[in-house]
Amino acid sequence: MILSAAMAVSLLLLLIFMAFMLARVRTSELRENNYSELDLSQVAAGRYLGEEFAGLVKVRLEVTVGDGEIEGIDILLHRQIRGKAAEAIVADIIRAQSVNVDAISGATSSSEVIKAAVYNALNQ
Repeated sequence: MILSAAMAVSLLLLLIFMAFMLARVRTSELRENNYSELDLSQVAAGRYLGEEFAGLVKVRLEVTVGDGEIEGIDILLHRQIRGKAAEAIVADIIRAQSVNVDAISGATSSSEVIKAAVYNALNQ
């Protein structure tokens, strides 16, 4: 009985470790995106849905564009562990009118996932 409980705990810890490692790998991939190639002047006015994920972090959002500018970003879903602070990055994206902004310190994975979701929404 004790042995099977210890095995269950070990398996759970292994799964959690693997999820974090996959998230780190995916976050590294997202950091390599070339967001500077997105030309907002080529995006028609409207609302665009975007999604992205990295391990345990998942984001679904809606980007509103008008007159070649990002007018708003509404986060519809942000599943995360400690990355709630990353949601402040939407203000940075709107202010810069670019997805090519710095990640929020302490919430890098969520920041990268949000940036990628905005890019995905506008690069359809």
